[in-house]
Amino acid sequence: MKHLILIAILFASALSACESNSPVPGGDTDTDTDTDTDTDTDTDSDTDTDSDTDADSDTDTDTSSPVIELPGLESITFWERTGGDAPTEYEFTVDGPELSVRLDDPLTIDNSDIVGVPSSEFYDVYYSDEDGSFNLDGSYLTISGVFGSALPAGPGLNLAEIGLNFADSYTEYGNYVASYVFLGDNAYEEDTVDQCIDSDLQTHTGMGNTVGSVDRLRLTLGFESTSGPVE
Repeated sequence: MKHLILIAILFASALSACESNSPVPGGDTDTDTDTDTDTDTDTDSDTDTDSDTDADSDTDTDTSSPVIELPGLESITFWERTGGDAPTEYEFTVDGPELSVRLDDPLTIDNSDIVGVPSSEFYDVYYSDEDGSFNLDGSYLTISGVFGSALPAGPGLNLAEIGLNFADSYTEYGNYVASYVFLGDNAYEEDTVDQCIDSDLQTHTGMGNTVGSVDRLRLTLGFESTSGPVE
């Protein structure tokens, strides 16, 4: 009897061991999903947007315009005084031959735009740049010339005003002296040069004389409507 019981125990133990070694369906599915999701997508979007578009808008705001193209401008008058009690008026059309060219030297009674003293005083008028250089499209007006009398005679180039004459009867005088040339021993003091832009026909310049010189006396004037306001 004891033997039967021992056999039964051994059989049960063997059966239990057998069952424990059987694979379990759906069992040890090693779900070690070590899916390395190191999404080190280097989004260092170092898109150098250094928009160094040098927008240095240093646009030259030059507002000057040619005298010859002024709307409504019909003529230009130079008031030059040679003796007497008032200056003489010399009027030239905008597109006339006088203002449209600088005359060659030497200036003479037959090669000049304005004659003062008939024997020795001759002037040339023309469109120019601010330094007196001829420029048909210039924003300035120049009068230059020669005068052949030294002291004790008075000076030459006695300019009272330059006027822009418009169709509506308005006259615009020069608003500043851009450049000038004094010569000789009988010139007025330099601080009198502005007497050609004071809107007073009874005052005038005295630029001197050209005795012994190859240069010209000269005055170059600017106007608010062409070269702008005085800065």
